[in-house]
Amino acid sequence: MEERPRYGHYFVSLHHRIRLDENLPPIGPLDEETARLIAGAAGVLMPKYCPPARYREVTRLARSHFPHLAPRYAYRGKARQIRLFRRLGVPHPHTVLYQSSEAALRAGELGPPPLPLPFVLKGDTGGGGSAVFPVASRSDYLRRLVRLPRGEPVLIQEWIDNAGRDLRVVLMGSRVESYFRVGGDSFYNNVSKGARIDFGLLPDQQREGRNLAVELGRRTGIDLAAFDIMFPAGGGPPLVVEINFLFGRKGLGGLQGYERMFREAVQEWMRRATDSPRASSAEESDYA
Repeated sequence: MEERPRYGHYFVSLHHRIRLDENLPPIGPLDEETARLIAGAAGVLMPKYCPPARYREVTRLARSHFPHLAPRYAYRGKARQIRLFRRLGVPHPHTVLYQSSEAALRAGELGPPPLPLPFVLKGDTGGGGSAVFPVASRSDYLRRLVRLPRGEPVLIQEWIDNAGRDLRVVLMGSRVESYFRVGGDSFYNNVSKGARIDFGLLPDQQREGRNLAVELGRRTGIDLAAFDIMFPAGGGPPLVVEINFLFGRKGLGGLQGYERMFREAVQEWMRRATDSPRASSAEESDYA
């Protein structure tokens, strides 16, 4: 029978593609033996997705774990993120929130638009700019609203002149990568909509944006996400636009580049976990 490593000298993986000292399925019952295995480990590598109840069970036992998934549950959707930015005093575009597209439509039919035109209309969910629209007129606003999912929050956001570019900052554990997405004449700076990637553009702004993302990650417990940050063309502080827990990989070198960066982040987390006492994170009590 193979001898199990001593208490605190082994790692458990729930990740389907990364094997460590002990490997468990990401779902399933947490029986007494599994609980002992998790509690005795130096750390637990989490899967890409974990049901919230399962996550709570594992993290109550684990001395350390990576990545922290609780922020994904707490800050799902753009509306929750805006409330987070307001609570923490994080600079972001001025935003009006509606509980639903129906509420926004009623308000738009009864009165003037909620912000000076032009502005940006956003649905609460949807990636790659699929639920983000430039609005130049009241009729445009009402026409766009009916295209958004019913029953989901709606955001009306001030128009920021960002010279056709925004900064993408990727946090992955202690690793940080950044690059500008340059959309040219297009409203959209999404790579999926044709924006180009520029790693060397405006290094001072990149440094400022990385520092902002790292600080926000520290305050929220976010350790695996991509932050979209705008720099107003007329000056002023950088503005956090959105946090993406699922994000494109082209700027990281595609799937291979993403996985290489993730494995390096895992190795760094394991080194820290081996030398650290039981870890606790700021966000662990901040999700339902």
